Amino acid sequence: MTLSASASHDPVGPSASDVADADTPFIHNAWYVIAESAEITRTPISRTVLGHSIVLFRTEGTGEVVALQNRCCHRSFPLVHGRLEGDTIVCGYHGLRYDTSGRCIEIPMQKRKVPASVRVRAFPTVERGTFVWIFMGDKTLADSIALPHQEWMANDEWDRRFAYLYVKGSYVHLHENLLDLSHLSFLHANSFGTPEYARAPIEWKIEGDNLEVWRHVECRLPSIYAVPLGWVGAKALRSSGSKFVSPGLHVNTGIFRNLDATDDASQGTLPMVKVAQLLTPETSRSTHYWTLQARNFARGDATVGDFMIEQQLAAFREDVFALERITEIQTLEANLAFQEISIPSDRAGILMRRRLKEMADRER
Repeated sequence: MTLSASASHDPVGPSASDVADADTPFIHNAWYVIAESAEITRTPISRTVLGHSIVLFRTEGTGEVVALQNRCCHRSFPLVHGRLEGDTIVCGYHGLRYDTSGRCIEIPMQKRKVPASVRVRAFPTVERGTFVWIFMGDKTLADSIALPHQEWMANDEWDRRFAYLYVKGSYVHLHENLLDLSHLSFLHANSFGTPEYARAPIEWKIEGDNLEVWRHVECRLPSIYAVPLGWVGAKALRSSGSKFVSPGLHVNTGIFRNLDATDDASQGTLPMVKVAQLLTPETSRSTHYWTLQARNFARGDATVGDFMIEQQLAAFREDVFALERITEIQTLEANLAFQEISIPSDRAGILMRRRLKEMADRER
């Protein structure tokens, strides 16, 4: 079903009880990025995701990624401060040794066999292309819940760049921000926004699990696209889509048509940019934010790749600034009575927040 902004003229006012916010419990039965593949080596590292500290390392023989609870079951010393011996990790406090399944297989201070119940949690991981994904929920569900990795994220038909930002704000608000294309005209006025965006018609594509928003805007492209395409000053049709895929993945798409070109045949394959927004909650009010940018034009040109990812990061830092300021004032005035209003262009964001709330409620 495709809806337009004219489908409703009334503000969409969610009640606090039926939409997710920063205080909604995390959704554990989902895949999230925990690290870039290159980060995980034979030197243990730790990362906090969904409020849990995780230690990560690779096995000696096959190089598989191991993810364990970063907390020795004896006296809670972080395992990341221990050492690897073969495919085991030895606690740096009292020497308890754990295998890749999280089971403690040796306690130096006792001779008897360690009971199988003495262990830390181990988490399923999957490595795809640039990233390592982790499943923090019920292990028996890991295989039945699809990895949200997109084929183009590792396909050599696309040139790719990736980057990381740390956000002192909720992943719920970041997902909502990514579905809200109307703010491009204002928050991103100096980066990749154009004045036409705010009043452009909105298309919502909502069917089953599909939740996405599109706008088609005639404009002069911002530098991030105009410079590498050689379209500076040209009139273009900029089609922008934003799709909620899962709690850990959001995808943005940009498709461009040069309206000053003499005929459609001269355009060939339309230039396209796809951006994977990989959101992993650290805590209720902090988020790991990886982004992978893929393009099908200016292939093999490293200068273009560097230029575009830097331009994109400049815009995303504007998002981070806004979300962190929102988090600050919501925290400061947490005890004051205040009700946000919603407007018709918020429809997709509210539907996404309801979906997250339903997912969290089902887990509980």
